[in-house]
Amino acid sequence: FLDYKAHQIIRRTINEWVWPVNIFRTLPPSENPEFDPEEDEPTLEASWPHLQLVYEFFLRFLESPDFQPSMAKRYVDQKFVLQLLELFDSEDPREREYLKTILHRVYGKLLGLRAYIRKQINNIFLRFIYETEHFNGVAELLEILGSLKLLSAFYLCFYCFLVI
Repeated sequence: FLDYKAHQIIRRTINEWVWPVNIFRTLPPSENPEFDPEEDEPTLEASWPHLQLVYEFFLRFLESPDFQPSMAKRYVDQKFVLQLLELFDSEDPREREYLKTILHRVYGKLLGLRAYIRKQINNIFLRFIYETEHFNGVAELLEILGSLKLLSAFYLCFYCFLVI
């Protein structure tokens, strides 16, 4: 009974309280429209202590030895991944660092989302190159792809050249 009750509490916490309400949000417009994450001083998220707690909780959930991908895939779906990737546009480097770690864990644990994650990262790059010319998390997404050995040296250099 206790395992079932604990499972229900964890499910409800993750699905209803933790992520949708506390993390997935519309990012505020940049105070500096010409913001360059490599050159300019970032605008730090005022609610970072709260966000950090939620990110840390979810990261520990993903890294738990009791983690069950079959249970998690009901909540961590394509919509979840898309919302997670949109948060990479945050100006706060602390948030992007947590997002990078979380996305890497999701990629490693939920095999069914791998192709979708790669496709959406590619879409972000294409939108960045051909449409907006602005996305704060490009460097972090390139790091993720490089660490996952998804980019050959040629394509990594090509993406970096297009970004620069």
